[in-house]
Amino acid sequence: MTYASYLRPKDDVVLSGLTASATNEFCEVCLGGLITVPAAFIFLGGETITNAAGSSLRMGFLTLPAVFERMPIGHFFGFLWFFLLFLAAITSSISMLQPVIAFFEEGFNLGRRASVTFLGLISLFGSFFVVYFSKDLEALDTMDFWVGQVCIFLLATVTVIFFGWVLGIDKGFEEAHKGSRMRIPNIFRFIIRYVSPVYMIGIFILFVYMNIIEGHSEEGSYIYRALNQEVTQMTIGFIVVLAVFLTLLVHLAGRRWKAESNQQGGQS
Repeated sequence: MTYASYLRPKDDVVLSGLTASATNEFCEVCLGGLITVPAAFIFLGGETITNAAGSSLRMGFLTLPAVFERMPIGHFFGFLWFFLLFLAAITSSISMLQPVIAFFEEGFNLGRRASVTFLGLISLFGSFFVVYFSKDLEALDTMDFWVGQVCIFLLATVTVIFFGWVLGIDKGFEEAHKGSRMRIPNIFRFIIRYVSPVYMIGIFILFVYMNIIEGHSEEGSYIYRALNQEVTQMTIGFIVVLAVFLTLLVHLAGRRWKAESNQQGGQS
């Protein structure tokens, strides 16, 4: 999604998307999982894996350092791990921030420096918030869960529904196949329109049931912390305020684009 707006109409998004997603999932899920989970199980036992399940933050920043501590020359491997994690975070941050910079440039006619400065101030404020409440990584863990897991899942669900039902599956496939060297099998028309939305909505319903209805009273769960811990509540409040602020900016930019379009139409 980050770089899709920079593609030409005839660029092959099918093959490029398949290559990018397959490579990413193979390296991240297959190789990363095969390295991380067995090592944590061998050095720390199955109970630790169970406690860290469902949180990439716990696995990456709490469990693996304990693994490196028990390994021969573990400090060296720990350095490599966190250095590579740092590089991944930097490149991912650039990818995620670029659409916002482009939005400020196109939506409010800001220059590149002004857009970067404005976004940098927002990012700096968020980073300061996480650093200030760094005890037990509570703020960072909360953001990782609600933004990195829940919100991304909801965004994926909305995207699938939009592609299959709002944009239209026929129009979507027509756009995807422009300039493509391979065609998406027709079975995916049915999968995208019916199977994927039902599957993802079903998962979300189970998530709500297990974490809110049943798990809200379990001490240490994200729902329990959201209901009882002040730092978690402040972090969720920060996420909500930022989301409302960005939504307001999108609304203002949309009004500006509409006014410019009407003005150009009147001149023609």
